[in-house]
Amino acid sequence: LCYFLHRHLDFRREELQALADMAGCGGEIKWREPHGGVDHSPFWKVYIPTEALAVEICRRSILTRALIEVWGEGDSQEELNATVKAFPDANKAPYIAENTTFKVCVEDFGKTEHGTEKNPWSHVVARIDALKPVLEFKGRARMKGAEHIFWSVESARPNALKGVPSDIPPRMYFGRVVASGDRSPLSKYELRKRRYLGPTSMDVEMGLIMCNMIQARPGGVVWDPFCGTGSLLINAAHFGAFTMGSDIDIRVIKWGKKDGKTGENVDV
Repeated sequence: LCYFLHRHLDFRREELQALADMAGCGGEIKWREPHGGVDHSPFWKVYIPTEALAVEICRRSILTRALIEVWGEGDSQEELNATVKAFPDANKAPYIAENTTFKVCVEDFGKTEHGTEKNPWSHVVARIDALKPVLEFKGRARMKGAEHIFWSVESARPNALKGVPSDIPPRMYFGRVVASGDRSPLSKYELRKRRYLGPTSMDVEMGLIMCNMIQARPGGVVWDPFCGTGSLLINAAHFGAFTMGSDIDIRVIKWGKKDGKTGENVDV
């Protein structure tokens, strides 16, 4: 299960496909439409040849929340439990055995559940208890540094969806997280931390997505002929590319540009 963020919908699969191409397995990637056939659903099925490739592809994705090995799914708890039970025991055993550590996270779409003041983990415990008839974790739960991460995901019913389209059908998923996307560069390079911004400085998220789609990487060269204040080049350099830029308007980087916070001249 490829669990996407509900952002930049036209670029989600394209970004992941570009990263798969860069990893050398793009031709082997197979997509299957989401439950209900809704194209803008965040829940797409994808075949990736190996877990190692899944990690390599996903680790720099901006629009992918996680790649999940689905152990079960359904429209009700009964259906979910039935599919979890049917998932091969040999595939489950290494991740729920004694002497392992695990963590179950509730990562719903279109809704948020919380624990109680006395027990902030009660909503997670409730999800685990609902699976107990068909799944027993023999290892130890660990909130930090667990060996194996599991996500319990529910899509809210149409009348409960908040801020997202109501045509995404409700569905329940449970599975093991194989790989997670990385959005940490967004805070590292956010525009408000820049000493100088131009009138058209590119949004960091979009710049990182673009650099994934052009496969910016060590040994690669990225030239932005309309670089402005260099936002795209900063993102490309983050991924190890050699960067060059030019711009027709010298005023973008000259003529006494000031640091917005200190008032000092910026040596561009």
